Amino acid sequence: MYFAQDSVHTPAAIRFQARYSQLAWEELAKIQKGDDDYLKAQAMLSISSCCIVFRWIDFARQYIQKACHAVNAASLQFIPKYGQSPEYSEQVRERSAVLSQVIYFENYLFLTYGGPEPSLTARIEKEFRHELQVGDLGTRRFMYAAH
Repeated sequence: MYFAQDSVHTPAAIRFQARYSQLAWEELAKIQKGDDDYLKAQAMLSISSCCIVFRWIDFARQYIQKACHAVNAASLQFIPKYGQSPEYSEQVRERSAVLSQVIYFENYLFLTYGGPEPSLTARIEKEFRHELQVGDLGTRRFMYAAH
């Protein structure tokens, strides 16, 4: 609605935006109280992404830092340290995407907006670059995201 309409400053549009913004903040509060660390990181990524679109770069940095802290506090990783890797399910793909996006966003903010040098994602970026075994199509072993 925001990008498609010229009348974004009408009272109806403002009420619509205010209502859905309030719902988003309420859901974020619920997510923060929960125990799904991947969901917490994903929520922070979503907020960071929106902030980048609106060019609220300081807020984007704050929320990508929160996502990084969620990833690091829970020691989230692409592949398990012990045991057999899980099957490559939709959940595993989603978790891999969250971790990949955290790396991307921290680097993006550094490269495009001169933010702090990426350091919060060093652990998972090292795992991504050096420990994941991804080969050609004939021998491909997919990335795994496990907690």
